Amino acid sequence: MTNMWSIIILLMEDRKKTLRDLEEAKADTLELLDNLLEKLGESLVSRMETSGGKKKGKNQESDSRELAKAEGDNPALLWEEKKSLLRDIADSEGNIKAIEADLRHLGELEEKINQKEREKNEKAKELFLLCTELGRLVLADPGFENFTASFEQEMNDISLKIDFQQKKLEELDSSEGNFFTRLTNGVKGMVTKAMLSKNEAALERLYRSAGEQFLVFMENSSGREEPEFKDGEIDTLTHDGLKQRKTHEALKEEIAGLKAERRETADAIDQKGNPARRISELEVRITRIKEEIRALHRRFGACARKNEWKDHFSSLYSESDKILDDKIASLYESLKDTETKIEATKIAIAIDNENAEIAKLKDAIEDKKRRIADAESAITGMQGQIAAAEKRIEDLTGKHGEKK
Repeated sequence: MTNMWSIIILLMEDRKKTLRDLEEAKADTLELLDNLLEKLGESLVSRMETSGGKKKGKNQESDSRELAKAEGDNPALLWEEKKSLLRDIADSEGNIKAIEADLRHLGELEEKINQKEREKNEKAKELFLLCTELGRLVLADPGFENFTASFEQEMNDISLKIDFQQKKLEELDSSEGNFFTRLTNGVKGMVTKAMLSKNEAALERLYRSAGEQFLVFMENSSGREEPEFKDGEIDTLTHDGLKQRKTHEALKEEIAGLKAERRETADAIDQKGNPARRISELEVRITRIKEEIRALHRRFGACARKNEWKDHFSSLYSESDKILDDKIASLYESLKDTETKIEATKIAIAIDNENAEIAKLKDAIEDKKRRIADAESAITGMQGQIAAAEKRIEDLTGKHGEKK
């Protein structure tokens, strides 16, 4: 490898680094240029929309025809494209709000149902206690013999069992005896207490059932002659019970209606697909459209600076727009200069590549020449050896002839 080839390689590497730096500078300039064109385009579109809305009659129609006369990228087409994109965003945002409203409504229904369920349970507990007490009073009142007749036999049977078990417990508690007797009585007492609790619970259920049926009886007796209450507490409990029963039934109906509405709402939401995924897809769509609008503003800014449109938009330029336009012009010049340098550097690198190839080939040629010279020298030596060998053969042949 010659020194020239090494120098060319080093020079080429230095130029490649310069090219990378120039490419990075070009990318930075393009990014800044895009940002400034976007700002200019957004400003002009906004001002164009404002002024366009105020124009009327033939002037507005003339401007619209002038803007739309060219094909490809032109302000009229870009303006209409932006309007379409904004409508898409509005539609997507509206769909998101609709989905969120449905989800909120579903959550509100769930909360209402839970609240009404709690109210219903509280009323059920109150009605449970009221009916138990009302049934106990009614079954003890002789004035309701016709009503209580169906409960009397069962109530008497349970009451007898309770009396018997209570007396048995008293006997077991008062009995004396040795350890085994007390142990046996203790077991009997536990069994008796369990049976007593069971019968007392059965009597409570009987009272509650009687109270509930009494309320139904009194509710069905509306408009007919009602029996006279001998106990004022029965009267109070009956009126409170009927009121609570109506409240409880109203809550059940309201809950049923809310559950039906919840089911219909949930079914309607599910038919359209998973709401979370739909919202996510719409948000992604909005983000993409906003990026399209940014790109559209850049295109509009670049389009407005073209010679065929510059006069049309000159009246819309504000002072800040003019400053932006000057910066954009300067960046275009800088970009042109950078691109010229990039092209020159690429050509120089291509030439370096060719020179490196030439140097490499020259080195190969010199190597081949050295090899040829060495081969020729070797050939000459071999030819001398051949001549010497032939001479020795000749001498040997002559000596052999003399001997004969």
